[in-house]
Amino acid sequence: MVRYIIKRILILIPVFICITIMLFGVTKLMPGDPVRAMLPSTLKAEQYEAAYEAMHKKMGLDKSLPEQYIRWMANMFTGEFGWSTNYNKPVINAVSEPIRNTIIMNIGVIFFSLLIGIPVGVVCAVKKGGLFDNFWQVFSLVMWAMPSFFLALCLIYLFATKLGWLPFGGMPNTSLLSGVELFLGYVKHLILPTIVLVLIGIAGEIRTVRVAMLDAFNQDYIRTARAKGLREKVVIWSHAMRNAMIPISGMVIAYIFSLFSGSTITETIFAWNGIGRVLISSVTSRDTQMVTTMNSFFAMLSLVCVLIQDIVYCIVDPRVKLS
Repeated sequence: MVRYIIKRILILIPVFICITIMLFGVTKLMPGDPVRAMLPSTLKAEQYEAAYEAMHKKMGLDKSLPEQYIRWMANMFTGEFGWSTNYNKPVINAVSEPIRNTIIMNIGVIFFSLLIGIPVGVVCAVKKGGLFDNFWQVFSLVMWAMPSFFLALCLIYLFATKLGWLPFGGMPNTSLLSGVELFLGYVKHLILPTIVLVLIGIAGEIRTVRVAMLDAFNQDYIRTARAKGLREKVVIWSHAMRNAMIPISGMVIAYIFSLFSGSTITETIFAWNGIGRVLISSVTSRDTQMVTTMNSFFAMLSLVCVLIQDIVYCIVDPRVKLS
């Protein structure tokens, strides 16, 4: 197992380097000057030019591109992610609260998505072609094709504008609320974005579980188990489900790692101070340090997710060798 993990990590290292080189290159091609964005426009001409030269040199922008890339990577691995011009603070300080807010929102999304999607997908496979299966197939196709922003606007119009049951969006006021009131405030503000992300998420989840279970039902060992007179519940949950766990486990791991990635469109529409909204704001304001740091973080997260999926596949399916 240890040799396998080390081998997979060694394979992923050059992949990560290639991704960071592309991110660094794209950032350098972005219009605008990050140094001028950091300097106040109220300085006199001579002071401005002197401050510009000093900051330009301090950020290492006077070096060649390979030297800048090496310095950027070295700083990133030592915890120095640069200065956010959009938030006027270090990047690590600017993203700490949004990451926490994104995790808070996605914990509920993952819980309800798995709670609904996996059982529904299994039942759809068991009752293939029935009314239950047909309903959820149509529902999943509609949700799959529906843009998340359109669904979010519909829910805002119904529950916030017309009925007035829930807030339009935003965050609870942590300076005025505390204890149970603060908790209830988070719940009220999270209901609508959670519904949007759950409905969009279970669309693909149901279809994935359904296909995996149908494939398992067509195997010879299922017919053998039924011929032996085993109860249908045992056949479904002990035999078919166990062998359908390969695609399902990969899906679950991807869901768990999405805790940190956020949902850009949904967070922006509901004004939820999450990492997705921060990334959009940084792109529009040309905050290059924030953009490169966040994209590198997402790339690293994706590679770790792939590594864990490979390990889980080997554990779930004994036919896959750790070599």
